[in-house]
Amino acid sequence: MKRLKKLLALICALVLCLSLAACSGGGNGGNGGGSGSSGGSGDISIAYIPKERNESFWQAVEAGAQQAAKDRGVNLIMYGDAAGANTAANQSTYVETATELGVNAIVFAALDADSTDAALQAAQAAGISVVGFDSDPGEEARDWFVNQVDPAALAEILLDDLVTNIGSKYSASSPALVYLVSTNLTTPNQNTWIEHLKAVYYSDYEIVYTESGAIDFDACKDNTRKNTYTVNEKYNMLDMRCNPDSDIIYAGDGDGLTEIEATLSAHSDINALISLTTNVIASCATAIDSCGMSDTCIFNGIATPGDSKAYLESGLMTTVVLWQAYDLGYLAVDAAYAAAAGELKEGATSYVSGLSGKTQVEGVSTYEDSHHVDGVTVYLGAPATFTLDTLDCWKS
Repeated sequence: MKRLKKLLALICALVLCLSLAACSGGGNGGNGGGSGSSGGSGDISIAYIPKERNESFWQAVEAGAQQAAKDRGVNLIMYGDAAGANTAANQSTYVETATELGVNAIVFAALDADSTDAALQAAQAAGISVVGFDSDPGEEARDWFVNQVDPAALAEILLDDLVTNIGSKYSASSPALVYLVSTNLTTPNQNTWIEHLKAVYYSDYEIVYTESGAIDFDACKDNTRKNTYTVNEKYNMLDMRCNPDSDIIYAGDGDGLTEIEATLSAHSDINALISLTTNVIASCATAIDSCGMSDTCIFNGIATPGDSKAYLESGLMTTVVLWQAYDLGYLAVDAAYAAAAGELKEGATSYVSGLSGKTQVEGVSTYEDSHHVDGVTVYLGAPATFTLDTLDCWKS
């Protein structure tokens, strides 16, 4: 089925590419439907297509992308409404516009792993380097992927944080009930983190991969539905629920308040939430309070430090686990330039950017002298844990 799906996507991409070629005059100038350009006026143009632009995390990503464009002297074309939400359909249109324009590279964060394949493959067929970042469009629809974090390290940090903060109150015989909060059932980066959470939490859970090395999310979800796994002894004071049909809170593309409140109302015995998206932090806090669970339920997870200060101060939130969003945007554009210019080549095992060897969060994390490259994935670095003492180390 997956091979048939990929074949159909390739056929669609070829048709789209021929259509774009017929109506495009080529060239690198103009903004091609984008909302503006930044950086230099060099020979290389890069289209920047994020998930969204109107949230603090993505504003920091964008600032980093613009700085990389300035440092590299490239023309960065920004796509997306800076005051509104994005959609996968809009993303496809932006890719098509950038392809018509004849940019040299596209940096792309996928809202959906499948629906933008044809447009991205058409861009590849036109000779454009496609670099996914933050949320992977899939190995069939990009040349490189800039991964913001080692997912196994992220999973371990999130679970260890809960053990540190609530573990002493619970035991293997009476564990803390933990639910995950994600966005959509098909969001690639959050599905990846969920799989690695399961692989760390259970001692006998194995992530299923396709022949190409990508996670087979459908097979993984089926296994989770059908099988019972053994909890790692390190985490046996936690009861983390993982069934995608009943236990994971899918907040959608909004703030998720309705969905989180509904789950907490139905399961007042929940003791902790792990947020896998920055969009829902305020909603986690509001829902815990509105459901009268402030004394029995806490949360941690992926959040922008500035949005989390009040929750850290109150003790409702334990720690903030993240990476520098600014640096993610920087590395995505920097790597896209290198790919388009022939500097980042197949077979590379490391990559040096303007971030290499620099401190990410003072006293917590410093980047290695080069970014690790695994196949066609470039890793930003290890995640950082922000506390009240290090909130001001966040770049915006």
